[in-house]
Amino acid sequence: MAEAPRKSYYDVLGVPAEADIKDIKDAYRRAARASHPDLGGSASQFHDVAVAYETLSDPQRRERYDAETGRGRPTTAGSARNTAAGSAAGGPGRPGSAGTTRTSVEDEDAAKSPPVYLPPFSPSNPPTVPLILAGRQVHGEPQQPGMFARLSSGVRSRVDGELRTSNLIERALLPSYPAARLVNGVQFDDKNRTSAGHVLLAGYRMAVIDSFTGPPGNFSWDGRSLRHQGRPVDLRLPTTLRAVQELFPECNVAGWVVIHGAPDNPFAPVIDVPPGFDRTSPTVTQVVNAGTAVRTIRSFLSSGPSPNVVQLPVLARLLASAGS
Repeated sequence: MAEAPRKSYYDVLGVPAEADIKDIKDAYRRAARASHPDLGGSASQFHDVAVAYETLSDPQRRERYDAETGRGRPTTAGSARNTAAGSAAGGPGRPGSAGTTRTSVEDEDAAKSPPVYLPPFSPSNPPTVPLILAGRQVHGEPQQPGMFARLSSGVRSRVDGELRTSNLIERALLPSYPAARLVNGVQFDDKNRTSAGHVLLAGYRMAVIDSFTGPPGNFSWDGRSLRHQGRPVDLRLPTTLRAVQELFPECNVAGWVVIHGAPDNPFAPVIDVPPGFDRTSPTVTQVVNAGTAVRTIRSFLSSGPSPNVVQLPVLARLLASAGS
């Protein structure tokens, strides 16, 4: 039986080929809610929606996609050069086309490229974020208690976890990923009073990260509920993740909960998952130990389109939320 052809990006979002950017954003919000694994969808559906939006929301990538799939006018010489540059940087796999998907080596090479700041700016049109600030890789501070604060064990666990996660990302990921921007202690001024321990932005992808130090003993995670020794552990990240997806529809947003164990063993604690559970999917909240965190977050960020891009308007909103 012949395999059914994959849908075009327009079909994935349910918009016509002439849709404007507002129609595409509105369609993405609807499709993201309908396909999100936490709301009854699937990881593969949500991935297709996110990649479709990443392409159609960017004028240059949309022009290339239209030309390559026969939906637009033939590209000009300038557009052809842009297409070649985009292919070198590694665009996403294209439903309905014969395009190839980048290898992990190509992902890593693209991620190591010098940062490119978008949108373009000039003396008459200054950047949204001053370049001296945009060039810094770390912004904000992990939450820290007052000098004489009396902390409950749960609060102390989160404070310690956030400090360790920030140090881990700074040490193990940022040096080899020039365009990545880590923003600590984010609190969005929205109706839900959304907060996150860390947001890591790179290209058109955003990792939202919470963390805590865990007690000894095995944890179990089935994609929806986390348990320690059979007892439920309260997670705020799934709710936070949905809010951030609404706030930043221009990004593919995924979430991580990092559980830290003994400092001398990055692979403690052990986190059990059911048979067949997809540990590698970037479209569900992942619960990982420190030893797995950097590898999976790096893979998510570097496999997106143009991972060496710094989106200045998105960074500006993150910095405002972190009080930087």
